[in-house]
Amino acid sequence: MTVAAFIHVGDELLTGRIDPYPKGMLEQMRRRGSSIASVTMVRDDVREIVSAFRFALSLSPDIVVVTGGLGPTLDDVTREALAELMGVELIVSEDAAGWMDEALARMHGRPGRSGIRLRMARVPRGATALRNIAGAACGVRATVDGVTFFLLPGFPEESMPMFEAYVLPLADSDGMEELETKVWKGESSLEPIFQKVVSRFQVRIASLPASDWKERGNSVVIKGPKDEVIKAMEFFKDEVGKLGPDVSCQ
Repeated sequence: MTVAAFIHVGDELLTGRIDPYPKGMLEQMRRRGSSIASVTMVRDDVREIVSAFRFALSLSPDIVVVTGGLGPTLDDVTREALAELMGVELIVSEDAAGWMDEALARMHGRPGRSGIRLRMARVPRGATALRNIAGAACGVRATVDGVTFFLLPGFPEESMPMFEAYVLPLADSDGMEELETKVWKGESSLEPIFQKVVSRFQVRIASLPASDWKERGNSVVIKGPKDEVIKAMEFFKDEVGKLGPDVSCQ
């Protein structure tokens, strides 16, 4: 099972005006049976980004996905942070510079390989530039202590296609499964059943309660080895059925 950590970089994410939650990325990883070790937000500060990288490494993930901070301005410092973590210098990737020229010509009618724009074509020495099919700033792939780092742009219209092209192919369920059901019963009433499930099966169970559960139902997710998950979900639904004829589960 692939274990991934997510780091989202940008002062704007901490203002409360922008939703930084990478819902689309997390959902796609979960559907592949991958495990999410952490989701972290951090400011545009090299020291803080490096600290976030080291925290992610401490969780022993397979993949670290980082979004944001790849633009041309001086506060876009995610590349610098990765280079510092790796102990190497940043260099201009000729491939990335060529892709940038093509993107700028497409977007603005002419290429513009100025000094500040070339910041978007830099990668840590030894890393690989990743083509951005929707923008000018290249992504980065690098290996640190056996963990694969992906640096992606912060704009979803750029990061999602790159995530699907470069990250998702590495997500491996390794025989893991995740099933979800909805229950029209309060979460507290379900807790004894949750305890029974985890004591009988090698699975994890999560409740995603809704404030209007009487109308929409509360979501319950069970994940783990495929055979165990299937048996656990059958057991869960049987136990819910014992709560009374007015309790439904789908």
